[in-house]
Amino acid sequence: MTDGSDKSWSEYISVYCMTKEAIEKDKKKDELGMHNNNNISVGDEGHTSVDADFEPFPYNNSDKLDPGELNNLADQLSTLLEENDGGDQKSIDYLNVRGAILNEGAVEGRPLSNNGKLEIRSLGIAFYELFSGGHLTVAAEAETLGRTAAESEVGGDDELYGNNPSKRRSLQSSSNNLDSLAQVQPSSMVSISVAPLKLLGLPTALCDLISNMIDSVDGDAHDNGGSYGFISEVRDDLKLMIDSPNLYLQDVDLAKAVNIGLQFGRSAYGREAEMQTLKECYQRSISSECEVAMISGTSGIGKSKLSQEFARSVNDDGGSIFLSGRFDKLESQPLHAISSAFDKYCAWVTMGDHSMAEKVSTALKENMGEEVACLVTVMPNLANILGDDFNSDQSNKNDDTAVDAQKGLRYLFCQFVDVISRCHEEPLILFLDDCQWIDNASVTLLNQILIMSDSAIRDRRFFFFGACRDDEMSESHPLNIMLTTMNSLCGTETTKIQLTSMSKSALNEMLSTELSSLSRITRPLANILHHKTKGSPLFVKQVMMELYKQRLLYPSLAHRRWVWETNKILDMKIPENVATFITNTFDRLPFEMLSALVVLSCFGASADISLMEVLEKEIEQPLIAPLDDAVAHSVLGKRNGKLYFMHDKLQEAAYSKMKPEERSLHHNRYGIALGFVAVRERDDRLLLTAVTQINHGGPQAVIDEEQAVVVANLNLDAGKKAMNMSDFFAAHSFFDHGISYLRLQRGHWNEHYDLSLELFNLAARCALTNAERDIVKMLIDQIMHNTNCFEDNFQAISVKGSLLSSSGNVPAAVELVKTTLSNLDEGLPSAITPTVIKRYLDNTKTYLANLSDESLLSYKAMINPSKIFTVELLFKMYGYLTLIDKRAALPIIPLKVIQLSLTYGMSPHSPSAFAQYGNYLALIEDKFEEGYRYVKLALSLMKKTASRAHDGSTIFWSTHTRLHVEPMQSSIECYFDAFKAHMKSGKHTPTPYGVPPCIICAAYGRARN
Repeated sequence: MTDGSDKSWSEYISVYCMTKEAIEKDKKKDELGMHNNNNISVGDEGHTSVDADFEPFPYNNSDKLDPGELNNLADQLSTLLEENDGGDQKSIDYLNVRGAILNEGAVEGRPLSNNGKLEIRSLGIAFYELFSGGHLTVAAEAETLGRTAAESEVGGDDELYGNNPSKRRSLQSSSNNLDSLAQVQPSSMVSISVAPLKLLGLPTALCDLISNMIDSVDGDAHDNGGSYGFISEVRDDLKLMIDSPNLYLQDVDLAKAVNIGLQFGRSAYGREAEMQTLKECYQRSISSECEVAMISGTSGIGKSKLSQEFARSVNDDGGSIFLSGRFDKLESQPLHAISSAFDKYCAWVTMGDHSMAEKVSTALKENMGEEVACLVTVMPNLANILGDDFNSDQSNKNDDTAVDAQKGLRYLFCQFVDVISRCHEEPLILFLDDCQWIDNASVTLLNQILIMSDSAIRDRRFFFFGACRDDEMSESHPLNIMLTTMNSLCGTETTKIQLTSMSKSALNEMLSTELSSLSRITRPLANILHHKTKGSPLFVKQVMMELYKQRLLYPSLAHRRWVWETNKILDMKIPENVATFITNTFDRLPFEMLSALVVLSCFGASADISLMEVLEKEIEQPLIAPLDDAVAHSVLGKRNGKLYFMHDKLQEAAYSKMKPEERSLHHNRYGIALGFVAVRERDDRLLLTAVTQINHGGPQAVIDEEQAVVVANLNLDAGKKAMNMSDFFAAHSFFDHGISYLRLQRGHWNEHYDLSLELFNLAARCALTNAERDIVKMLIDQIMHNTNCFEDNFQAISVKGSLLSSSGNVPAAVELVKTTLSNLDEGLPSAITPTVIKRYLDNTKTYLANLSDESLLSYKAMINPSKIFTVELLFKMYGYLTLIDKRAALPIIPLKVIQLSLTYGMSPHSPSAFAQYGNYLALIEDKFEEGYRYVKLALSLMKKTASRAHDGSTIFWSTHTRLHVEPMQSSIECYFDAFKAHMKSGKHTPTPYGVPPCIICAAYGRARN
């Protein structure tokens, strides 16, 4: 370029690539890469016709580059990296830019000779002139050229950003500057000032690249990552800028970095293979096979991060409904992880498109009826979907007569999953974190979701995967046993994805991305951190946060990027494991912040902000402000009304700050404070949280007998709430803790008889549901030993009969019921003959002869405890006799129940008894009109009964007669309704008590004859 030229500088600059065999033919050309034709095309054989010109950016001294022009810059840079692997073109052996020839050895990554480094320097100067729009010259003074690098060395960064004018060198114009540079020995090269590039607003990374290329002749600079030793490094840096211009061609927001500090993104680094395995498992699951995945690894290895990355990837690839929950070893809320995942779904639907909320609401009501409201107890946001006009009384019912409410809730949950999965075109994905802490109830529920939602899985709408600590998940873990069983029974495969520590290259990628610095520059820091942390992602982040706090890693205004003190970091003493490191860092936190973190850690990995606000007021200790400071220190996160530890290791470190003997006192103090608020405000969720805290403290933290009784009552209330939510494991734990507090007081059966009796009875019932037979037997023995009257033994007798039956000793259960019925003066005949059955039939007809349907429907409910218990025992006897194939007495039982109902009032079993009576009239006596009347009466009585435990039995028996009167198609549907009612009540048998209708009808037939 000559001074005073009218042409643009871009007309004189061209990048030219050619093959090795063609270089000799081009030696005769006067200009190689610098000419006056913008589009030279060389026709000699062997050339690759890649001729790239660059358009200059218009600017003046006061202008900055528009950020939008960075993409244009990236497009221009991409010309330098053309692969030229298509057509007849050959690979590039030489790259010529303004006379700088980069030899083949340099391209292959071999260290450059001094001449090779001069060539990189020449390329750097060319880049300088390319992006500045001007030219750069070398001083002609002999004394300047004779100075050594050490003598002439100035602060490269200061020069690059123009912060030290006194050290800059004014270089005069020379049209032969490249030739002059080629003649200068490396030891006498001077640093080149590229300050004008900053005035143009050029990105820091590009300034660094040009500066480092110019400084490549400095032999020591490469050791510190400050200059280039390989042309492949230049290529890699350029490729990073081209592939990620928004990351590397935009400067760090220094104001944000200074004010907010070091922040980490959401990407998982070095997990490409694991991500691909998870994606393939997902694709198989939603295409043809039933498959689940489990991500395992040590704490802090990046399991949760991989799941988040997977969620984003799936959403980008076509969308999905991604639900997530997390188990917590300090959390006692029933089915918390799974229910919270679906509760978030309900909140998402409510806040989203109104038409989708209407669609989901309609589908749930049509498919599940009013029973869907039972799920509101575990998914509060479901109430917003169902609407105010929906009858939600079911959500508050504690159906003590349900066969197994836990099984019923699981069935409703499965129906819910199936219904919502059909409302969306996108697949439904459920992720559960920290599965090493999954409770037995959640294992059972998850198992049933996977099995009973198989229609959704077959229709490619459901996928489950989880994450766990492999060092806390043995082969005997309940979840592993469940997955193994599913594989053997259902063929559901489990893909196991094992995560290990990050490699050095992955760690360097992380630093390069998070610090927005070229990977070549961050590589020395990455090597140091990998050595100190062994590549644990959590450990790396915690160390980096500590480096930031100690000002060993900080945003530099002078350098316009993050910088670090390499030598000081190298000398820094760091423990061998992340737990010790985190614990040590906590010691340096302000006292008030650490105290608040200790309080929060008592509630697990997260807690509602509203909960902390209530506790702050009750215990009169600052919590919210210090916890907000902890958020600023990146110890905590804050989202959706919750405060949460950024990792469970942080929670464990905060919790460890309490001495073991102090922890029980802290838990007790917080629980008692919250318990009084829960009772006063009638807040059931707060009650469970409060009682859980008290129980973490245990009996040793109770101050006196009076407080022990208060705590026992709180556990009784919490246990009932847990039963309402069908978590009998949690309920039994509450009742058991309540008993343990009562035992602090001698003679509690005398002093607190009613409380003791209720706690023991409910504990026995829960233990029976949980198949803890030894505990059931022990509790029953204590009840029967301490009760004051026979009536107080009713619940224990009922549980004992179920225990004997479930243990295989059905004859003993039959004898127990017979003896009890005799003691109640309601014994059955010792010999059941057709004559006896006919007498019962005639008596029943006499009772009903003058009663209309209206009068029967208006009958009062049975309230006599002895008679209610009698009816319950009669139907238990019905089931026991069926199991041992002694069915002679079966016809008498429903007739006796009808007679008791007409004398003492209607019980929950009365509708089923009337349905069986209607069957006899229609199918045996051929009185279809009269039989159909009692069948319809039975269904009407069923709707009036509060309990839903026996609906399946009533519907089932009624359908036999309806088949002969109503259209067959509609009647057959009733069998399916009976099945669903059985499932909701937890009675998972195909017919009531497993008795085919023909057997009952045959018995009635013999009596008639």
